[in-house]
Amino acid sequence: MEQLGTVMARLADQTTGSLTRSKTRPVGTPTTIEECRELREWAETTSDTRPQPATVEEIRRHLAFVASTLPSKTVSDEGGRKRFAVYVSLLAQYSEPAIAHMARLACERLRWFPVPAECLELIAEYRPPSDDRASILRLCDDTAQGLFERWLANIGEGQPIGDVSDRWLRIAVERGTLRRLEHDRYVTRALYHHHPIRRA
Repeated sequence: MEQLGTVMARLADQTTGSLTRSKTRPVGTPTTIEECRELREWAETTSDTRPQPATVEEIRRHLAFVASTLPSKTVSDEGGRKRFAVYVSLLAQYSEPAIAHMARLACERLRWFPVPAECLELIAEYRPPSDDRASILRLCDDTAQGLFERWLANIGEGQPIGDVSDRWLRIAVERGTLRRLEHDRYVTRALYHHHPIRRA
């Protein structure tokens, strides 16, 4: 007779190391155009953050993690396989982060390997992160717009144009803040009668 945890650990892949973690975002709140670009690229190339059901392998890995920490009642090899199938069936609808949350709480709070009802109670406490791809992209747009408006106000006061995108230059020309001259040169309206500024 083996402990249920031992059976589950043996049924799972013998994977060592930490549990799976998602790729971290490059910056928190962007403050420059370059940071906006990096964050937008990360959001657009990262898998959709909407919760996806965990795979059987992910469920096995997290149950094995709990099983290696918490003791359980003894159970036969066949009984362990049947009970494991019950756990997989109950947990298959939840995302991998939710199951990882359940596994961590089980190890922190419980003295024995959790029964299915305890697993579901722990998962019910999981709250997914709020910064999904859509909100990250909105944050990038809002930050870029704020930086553009500040740049537009600055050049309107005669400050250097600097190295900015063609789109910003085009909009500034359309709004009348800049004038485009020959040879890819731009000058602010306020300084038009002074020496034009060649774009960096």
